[in-house]
Amino acid sequence: MNIYLFSGLGADERLFQKLKPIPGYTYIPVPYVRPASANTLADYASLLISAHNFRTPCIFAGVSIGGMIAQEVAQIIQPEKLILISTIQFADEKPDFFKWANTGFVKALLHKPILELIATVADKFTIKSPEGRKLFYAMLRDADRSFMKFGAREVMSWDPPKANVPVIRIHGTEDRVFPLSRIRATDCTLVEGGNHFMIYEKGDEIGEALAHELQPIETPADH
Repeated sequence: MNIYLFSGLGADERLFQKLKPIPGYTYIPVPYVRPASANTLADYASLLISAHNFRTPCIFAGVSIGGMIAQEVAQIIQPEKLILISTIQFADEKPDFFKWANTGFVKALLHKPILELIATVADKFTIKSPEGRKLFYAMLRDADRSFMKFGAREVMSWDPPKANVPVIRIHGTEDRVFPLSRIRATDCTLVEGGNHFMIYEKGDEIGEALAHELQPIETPADH
């Protein structure tokens, strides 16, 4: 079964390169498209569906804003499951700075150079391997300006839809973007020491957690 992977803001398919494979499942990173006339993440989900061939049955998995987009895509194409990693599912999980930043003045400032500066400063307070930090800056440099501006603006006012499929949640205990103190931790598999970049830094551990949560699928070699 395909697991379609939605990356975080300023990231791409390279974010998932260390995610441990799961027998019977195939990871398919979903390239983002330019937001064009999309005004909300729900609009953007429709754009992605038009741009990509999502084959069902499938699973949608997303990291950070990718988890939000996955939830919106799931409102249109129903997956077997939703996997939410380092992201939020409920409005009361939003960090306080979302409320502060959800103003026309602040949103007008959210261009790629400003977002890169914010990410660079925040990165100084995040533990990463040298390899992980190099990848972080490479993806940030290559990220599309229009998508970064759109995404940063829309996450502030995003109203999470109600999930109509089973949800698997994985969250790091040291996530500083979406602090664990705001997350409904009883709904999550917790990754000790995991930060907002843990999908890369702890890909083996997260893959194992997913394998534990998902039903095994037999392959021809199993017979």
